[in-house]
Amino acid sequence: MNMRYEDEWASNEDQLMREAGSLGELLMRLRGYFSTLPIIGKQWKRLFENAQSLPPTLAGFPLWMGFSVDKSQSTLLLDVSVLGGTHSADYFRQHAKTGNGIPSTDCIAALLDELDAPDSPLSDIAGNRVLVEYSIEPDRPEQGDCGYFLYPIGPTLAGDAAGQDLSELHVVYDVLSAVGGHAVDSARRRYADRVYLALGPGTRIGAMGAFVSSPQVFRVTMLGFRTPGEIMAYLDRTGWRGKKSLIISVLERLEERGVLSQMQLGVRLDFSDSGFEPTLEVQIFSANTIYDQTGWFKDKECWIDLMNGLREEQIAVPEKLKGLTGWSATMKTLMGCSGLLLLLQRIHHFAIVINGDGELQVNAYLFLLTARWPNSKN
Repeated sequence: MNMRYEDEWASNEDQLMREAGSLGELLMRLRGYFSTLPIIGKQWKRLFENAQSLPPTLAGFPLWMGFSVDKSQSTLLLDVSVLGGTHSADYFRQHAKTGNGIPSTDCIAALLDELDAPDSPLSDIAGNRVLVEYSIEPDRPEQGDCGYFLYPIGPTLAGDAAGQDLSELHVVYDVLSAVGGHAVDSARRRYADRVYLALGPGTRIGAMGAFVSSPQVFRVTMLGFRTPGEIMAYLDRTGWRGKKSLIISVLERLEERGVLSQMQLGVRLDFSDSGFEPTLEVQIFSANTIYDQTGWFKDKECWIDLMNGLREEQIAVPEKLKGLTGWSATMKTLMGCSGLLLLLQRIHHFAIVINGDGELQVNAYLFLLTARWPNSKN
C-alpha cells in the first residue's frame, strides 16, 4: 500500500471516529443535506438503524445510496467500501472473531483475509477493497440481505480479442465460492467463463460477488459498453435469453435523443449452476467521471440531459428526478464536532432494470464521501 495514502486514510479515519460513534449517527447529522432525495421517512429510519451498527470510518471511503426513481418503492440500498489496513476492516475482522455467527461479517472478514494474505493472487486481481451492499427494507425491523463484491482492478479480467486468460477469473470465482460456504461448482463456473469470454475489446468485468442469503447465485457487472447495440451483441454472445428487447428499445430511444453520447454503459447479470437469472440491469455512467479525474465537476449537463430523457420516456417520476438535480457534483464544507470536514457528493449512475416479472424499473445511485479538511491538524 502507498504509505502517503495509508497515512491520509488513517488521519481521515481518526477524525471520523472522533466525529461520531457510528455511521448511522454520522448520516443522521447529515440528513439535512439529503432532504431533496426521494426517500420516504420510514426508509430513512431504517437506514439510520441499519447503519447504527457500522463504524463511522466507512464514510471516509466511497459510499453509495441507491433507490427507485420510478413509481415503485423498491428496497433502499447502502453500499460501503472496506479497504484492507483500515479501521473499517478491523471492525469486520473483530466482529467475525467474536463468533457471533453473523454471516455477513464472516464473509467480509474472510475476503479481507484473502486479499491481505502474503503473495495473494487475489490482491493482484482485485486490489484491497471489498464492497458491501446492505438491502434496507422499510417494513423489516431486522437487517436485510447483505452482498459482498470484489472489484477487479485496471486491466485484469478485460475483454481481449486475442483471448482471455481464465485463470484470474477462476481465482476470484473460487474465493467467492469458498467464503459463501460452497464448493467450486463446475456448471456455475462455466457460466462465469461465458460472461467473461463474451467480452470484447474495451470492456471488462467491473465487479463480481454474491449475497449472504443466496451465495450460490453470483452477480457480475461488465463495464465499457458504448451503445445499446454493443449490449445487445454481448447478451447474444453470452446466451442470455431474457426479455432484453424491452430494455434495449428504451436505451435506443434514449440514444436517439442524444442523451447517451457522453455516457458509458454497464451490464449486470446474475447466474447460478442452473443458468442465468431473468433479471437484467443496464447501468449508465458519465464517461467524464470514468476517464477524467476532474470529471466529477464536468458531468452536470449530461446528467440533466439523461434525467430529461427518462422523464420524456415516462419511465421515471418527475418529482423524484427533480430532487436529484442538485446532486450532479458538489463539495460542501461542514463544521463538525472534530473540526472542518468536506462532504463530496454526486450522481454515481442510473440503472434501468428488467426484473424477474418482466417489469421495467429505474434506480438512481448517489455517491458520498466525507473527508477531513486538507492539511487539517486534527
